[in-house]
Amino acid sequence: MKRLLSVFGILLVLGMGFAQGTPAGTSIQNQASATYLDSANQSRSTTSNQVVTVVQQVYAFTITPDGTTSTPGQSRNALPGAQVIFAYTVTNNGNGTDAISLSTTQASSGDNFDLSSVSIVRDANCNGVVDSGEPTVSSVSLAQGAQACVLVLGTIPATRADGDTALINLEGTSSGGPTDTNNWARAVAKTAAALDITKAASPSGTVSPGVSITYTISGQNRGGSAASGVSVSGLSGTGILISDPIPVGLTVSSLPSGSAGAGSVQIVKSTDEGATWSALVAGNLPLTGADADSDSVPDVLVGMYISGSGAFFPQNASYTFSFSATVPAAAAQGTVYRNTATLRYSDGSAQTLTSNTTTNTVGSSYAVVVGPFGYPAGGASGSYASGSYTITRSGDSQSVASVYSGTTVIFKHTLRNDANTADSFNLAYSGAPAGWVCRLAQTDGTPISGAVGPFAAGATFDFELECTVPASYTSGSALNISVSATSVSDSSKSDATTDTVGAVALGYALDLAAHGNAGDGNAANDNPAPQSANPGSTLNIPFDVRNTGQVADSYNFSASVPSGWSIAYYPDANCDGAMDSPLPAPVSGSGLTNPATTKCFIAVLSVPAGAAPGSNPVSITATSTTVASVQDSISTTITVNEVRALLFDPDRAGTVTTPGTIVYTHNLVNNGNASASVSIPAFTSAYGWTYQFSTDGGATWSSSVAGLSVPAGGTPVVVQVRVIVPAGEPVGRSEAATLSATATYPSGNTASDTATDTTTVVSGELRLQKSGVSYVGNAETTVRSATAATAYPGDRIVYTINAKNIGTANLSYVRVSDPLPAYTNFVSVSASVSGVSGSVLYSTDGSTWSATAPSSLSAGGVIYVGVDTNGDSTITAADILPPSAEIVITLKVVVQ
Repeated sequence: MKRLLSVFGILLVLGMGFAQGTPAGTSIQNQASATYLDSANQSRSTTSNQVVTVVQQVYAFTITPDGTTSTPGQSRNALPGAQVIFAYTVTNNGNGTDAISLSTTQASSGDNFDLSSVSIVRDANCNGVVDSGEPTVSSVSLAQGAQACVLVLGTIPATRADGDTALINLEGTSSGGPTDTNNWARAVAKTAAALDITKAASPSGTVSPGVSITYTISGQNRGGSAASGVSVSGLSGTGILISDPIPVGLTVSSLPSGSAGAGSVQIVKSTDEGATWSALVAGNLPLTGADADSDSVPDVLVGMYISGSGAFFPQNASYTFSFSATVPAAAAQGTVYRNTATLRYSDGSAQTLTSNTTTNTVGSSYAVVVGPFGYPAGGASGSYASGSYTITRSGDSQSVASVYSGTTVIFKHTLRNDANTADSFNLAYSGAPAGWVCRLAQTDGTPISGAVGPFAAGATFDFELECTVPASYTSGSALNISVSATSVSDSSKSDATTDTVGAVALGYALDLAAHGNAGDGNAANDNPAPQSANPGSTLNIPFDVRNTGQVADSYNFSASVPSGWSIAYYPDANCDGAMDSPLPAPVSGSGLTNPATTKCFIAVLSVPAGAAPGSNPVSITATSTTVASVQDSISTTITVNEVRALLFDPDRAGTVTTPGTIVYTHNLVNNGNASASVSIPAFTSAYGWTYQFSTDGGATWSSSVAGLSVPAGGTPVVVQVRVIVPAGEPVGRSEAATLSATATYPSGNTASDTATDTTTVVSGELRLQKSGVSYVGNAETTVRSATAATAYPGDRIVYTINAKNIGTANLSYVRVSDPLPAYTNFVSVSASVSGVSGSVLYSTDGSTWSATAPSSLSAGGVIYVGVDTNGDSTITAADILPPSAEIVITLKVVVQ
């Protein structure tokens, strides 16, 4: 088939016709994602911005049959003064609707005359004749892949002699520019016997799998005398033979029928490409078109034999022959069935004529099924493990008996394309309760963005629905979530499956107790033993917290202490009940605590200098940061002794980026019996950090404090400490600055106390950015769009993904992934790295790695890229991406 290109010169190098290209207006969406471990060894993920490309229209069409002036595509005989009809098919091979202008021209040389009264008629039923109501046209408007039958009519002048010829051409021009001008046909003036032959197919044009096509061949003796028959091998006497090959793959299951205006009619067949013929009876059926010798000529023919003696078929006598052939139910979209009939008779010498060619193309028959994992159409009962849950499959649904709040349940699914052509699908879910966070993803966790596919007919695609249950959500009733797949090509074709969660139990619980007792199930020993302390002193209360729930959680600490008292919490890393050395940074909570895990802490209680002697109740509470109603408390009694001193409290701790600044607030409390003058000398940092003090709420700052008046009686004076950390400090560096305050009384006696500020440098994150450029054709010579906003079928899109560590700490196990966008074919992928020494590795499954980039990627596939920094030829947590290091990935695809 010839292909006419648009003015843009776009070539479809994908091995498919324009009618199979991506439809105009389709959005091609692409978004990259990455997973990694941060400096705290926590698993993280991030996604890039989305690049959207809109497919533009390509204009292409054909007019058939082709023909030149020396070799016309069709020839018609008629008496001088009679009309001739030439049948053509116009096909839109572009990727959008097109209006094609039609006109005729006649040869200026090489023939004897021009036809008169020339017109073009839209042959609505494609039967090759002009029926009542069929209009004269000068153009046809066709959707993508659609066809139109048109007839060119002309009259042979009455004065023409036998054998004179005329040449006429049907020309077409697309609204987008392409033309088709090689469709010449010949008209012949005939005064002897002149039978003609016309063929029609019903339905015409596009057909569906499993339907029957009825072929009708008809004709008339339009010459000036009666026609005679010819000898046909296998048949008696002489006769007129109308023969028609059964298109390869089609099946004739019922006897053909026919009639003629003269002679005897017999229905016949041939199974050797017309070499010999015999009568066709019901017992011979069914007959299926075949080409056993692979010579592009069907072996099996059916026909009608009109027998008679001498010149038995008079002028104006007509005939008709009809048979039906069924398209296979599994016929692939785009399969073409062309059919041309042949007529043999004698006008004094043997004549062989061919009819016009009918063309039927199998259209798209769209269907999709989606169901439980491995059973897209549903199936027998069974189960599979999904994370910490067991999913039970039954028919076209699957369920989990119960889940815990705060957890993620994953239902796996399989989709199958039951169409007869490649198709893409939109996936969706509905019915998730308010607050649930659900997403559709590929089985490796890569999020699904936009349509998936295209997938070949019969192909399957596995994916999953991931739903995270809100922390505070509980339910005793079953919850049903519907997952559906809908054809992109035909939105009326959809299928759904059901995922059921039987019940949701609270997944959060904790036990707070005195050191060594958390999680033992004995509430009687939860409270710490009573203690005593001097005014202005601190004391330690060891305690433990255990996550007795099902989900990792963090707990904030709070306390109820007498007015003026303060409390701080420190991790007890070795769980020995004693303060670790060196002094760790204080915390405000437990940090992330896994289920069935106990963490140890020490609460440091600061008793103010002016605290009155006596017993004081103290309680500590741990509260879930996820579900505020989940908490536990312990209580004890602190007895204050009668002691006086200067207090410089409390110790502080915090985190800061590099460069960065943090301000700590302290209280100076004079528990003496007279006013005192307090001084705090400058602190010299081991790392060159700057420490400054303010006693006026941050209005002014100095490197030390001198002569600060602090009244007696326990009224605190606020001192702020500002720590300035320069750029370039390593993540994790920590400095504990012990600041000393000395109070001098009028008597000259002194009292001192210290406060410790612990500052730790922390890091940032991985930044993922994506851009795209589309190029004209499958090469990178002419830019179509610098932002990849538009493209045509056959255009190349080049995506660039930049993954950079913008923090100040090492990241590890960095895997950047990018799915192959729907409506595209993979060309290549490459990557480079800067800021770190290592080898770029590639993967198509996220676990098997190679230094060689993949050369192919199937629909729905994903490209993974990582940097092997430890030389073990795989990507693990041992592979490091340091600060400022960057991975640059280039993914190239071609629009289908």
